[in-house]
Amino acid sequence: MILSKQYRSESVQMYLITVYRLRDQGNPVPIPRLVDEMGLTPASINEMCRKLEKEQLLNYIPYSGVNLTKRGEELARDILRKHRIWEVFLVGNLGFDFEEAHKIACQLEHYTPEGLADRLEGFLEYPQVNPLGEPIPLSKSALEQNQGQPLLDLSPGDEAKITHLNGEKVETGYLLKNEVKPGEEVLVMAVDDTSMLILIRGEHLVLSQELAEKVYVQPIVD
Repeated sequence: MILSKQYRSESVQMYLITVYRLRDQGNPVPIPRLVDEMGLTPASINEMCRKLEKEQLLNYIPYSGVNLTKRGEELARDILRKHRIWEVFLVGNLGFDFEEAHKIACQLEHYTPEGLADRLEGFLEYPQVNPLGEPIPLSKSALEQNQGQPLLDLSPGDEAKITHLNGEKVETGYLLKNEVKPGEEVLVMAVDDTSMLILIRGEHLVLSQELAEKVYVQPIVD
């Protein structure tokens, strides 16, 4: 996705990324939280949020905070994807420490064409997380191609191939540590009100319903 001129402002992009990172299970991000995170005055934060609401990038909820619209989330995910791909490249291929890589990625993310991000991601063999274990969002095209369905939707006896993970840092880190990653096949053994038992790589693994909902799969049909 190449941002149109009105969305190329670095400050606009930083607002969207910050809201994306701070959101918690769909709840609005409080304005005081944005103030603390971005180091700006409440008046400045409120003014920009109102502007982004007019651009249909944020939903401003009085006394609660802000949420991203669908378009705002797509833009934020696109920028954050480029940022974290650059972090992987700079640390793994050029030897930067993470703090340096993060600062450089903050600059590069705003000027990286979609095609370059795609090629860089392919060169890095499609990393799932950055050096801190934070998940790298899928590109828009990858989301469309690998939409799949949550593992939680499957029933005992169903088999499927994992297409992508949609969790935050801690969730994704736990899943990857247990070999729950794209390309792996899983067999659902049992499901109850709180968890799911799966077979993956010949091992049994219990996932909470919350975690199973973050794993997207394509069912394998005989």
